[in-house]
Amino acid sequence: MGTTTIRNIIFFAFILKSLIIQSISKPFLEQKNAINFHKNIYKPKSDLNNIYIEKLWKKMLGRKKKYLSGKKFSHNRKKNIVIININAEKLKLRLNFLNQKSKIKILNYNSIVHAAVESYLRMDKYIGKIISLSDFYFPMFEEKLENHQLPKELKYLAIIESSLNPVVTSKAGAQGIWQFMPETGKIYNLNVNNVYDDRNDPIKSTEAACRYLKFLYKKIGNWELVLAAYNAGPGKVDKILQRHRNSKNFWELWEFFPRETQNYIPKFIAINYVMNYYKEHNISNHYPSLYKYKYTDTVLIPIKEKISLKLFAFNLNISYKDLILLNPQYLVDLIPSGNKLRLPKNKILLFKSKEVFFFSKKKL
Repeated sequence: MGTTTIRNIIFFAFILKSLIIQSISKPFLEQKNAINFHKNIYKPKSDLNNIYIEKLWKKMLGRKKKYLSGKKFSHNRKKNIVIININAEKLKLRLNFLNQKSKIKILNYNSIVHAAVESYLRMDKYIGKIISLSDFYFPMFEEKLENHQLPKELKYLAIIESSLNPVVTSKAGAQGIWQFMPETGKIYNLNVNNVYDDRNDPIKSTEAACRYLKFLYKKIGNWELVLAAYNAGPGKVDKILQRHRNSKNFWELWEFFPRETQNYIPKFIAINYVMNYYKEHNISNHYPSLYKYKYTDTVLIPIKEKISLKLFAFNLNISYKDLILLNPQYLVDLIPSGNKLRLPKNKILLFKSKEVFFFSKKKL
């Protein structure tokens, strides 16, 4: 074996060891999401309605830092001990089983993935909250992915991107449950103004994410690199591929990606595992869902005249919190005509009986 080969092996082993230690000791503290709710580009400080809605979102979802921090792990729930470790052979077998069912075929084992799995297992409170939120979002995600003939396991990307928070903003300015930057959002008809941000709309942004992922796969043709492109941008992946024309294998190109992207694919594989095997690790959902209604139990209605969401909620006997949760795209309380509002289906008859009141200019 040549000297150069030995040096390469030693270098790779050193990098691998460093990443594993980092992953175990610092479990995903470098999440790209900053917990800033409804911070829009217009910053209308004088708009009291906007400030109220922002405070409402903080109250509903603002405890997320506690669950993401990784500092406090609770291992006892109803006398069950959370199993935070798994041996390599068992993890290989389980990942292989998931990979056989998967359409993307990237759920493979290596020591980096192993470290990522155990990091998530240490975050049992966080995973419990994600399970609760997934009951609300995943049926809609799966329907959209199926409509676009995309693998359903791509739904787990939203956990890595936003922790299923529809109004989260990253430090870089990416927004919403699928974390669209303003420029990319515009390409996929996610519009932003001082009333609403379509990137916060779970349905519109999921539709956009499906179209974007479909575009990336058609362009790149490799799911590992598609996920890398979703994280780092297609331009970054193109540059790496141009420099290394002999390979389209993410793990062979791993060292050339930014650190966040190096961790992104292991996170995706790990969250696939945890969301399928959390019960085997004694992780349970400790949190009631924030959402009283499911998307399948809601419908969009047109807004004919300017309305106040507070007044609307009061007259339909629906909590203001529930109305905001169903309409996270709105940044203010007063909604102009020409927009749409998502309502529970069981409120439609009541709405129709009061429609004249809602859309009477004299009343508003």
